[in-house]
Amino acid sequence: MLTMETAVKEKQHAFKKLFQHVKEYVEARFDLALLNAQDRLGDIVSSLASVLIVILAGFFAFILINFGLALLIGKLIHNRPAGFLILGGVYVIAGALIWFNKTKWIKRPVTDSLLSKINIHEEGY
Repeated sequence: MLTMETAVKEKQHAFKKLFQHVKEYVEARFDLALLNAQDRLGDIVSSLASVLIVILAGFFAFILINFGLALLIGKLIHNRPAGFLILGGVYVIAGALIWFNKTKWIKRPVTDSLLSKINIHEEGY
């Protein structure tokens, strides 16, 4: 038969084992959450890096094409500075359109894209 002291020791041992299992479980969940956060951050950073590279290449192409277009317009109207002025005016109008529609055309799509990248794995929990 078990004595009272033996029963208490067994219960203490069982409690210690349970506590150890809970501690291991919490540590494993924390590690999993950390790995998931690192995975999401890696996805976001790599997406932003690739977008930045494409934007940079597009910017240089845009500048060179516009320089050539301004020269072409200037040649067609026989006044090179006017070609740059006309093209500048077109971009002022385009800039104003973008400024007045920035929330609809830029802010919402970018925010939605970033939020979808952050929440991509949420269904798995």
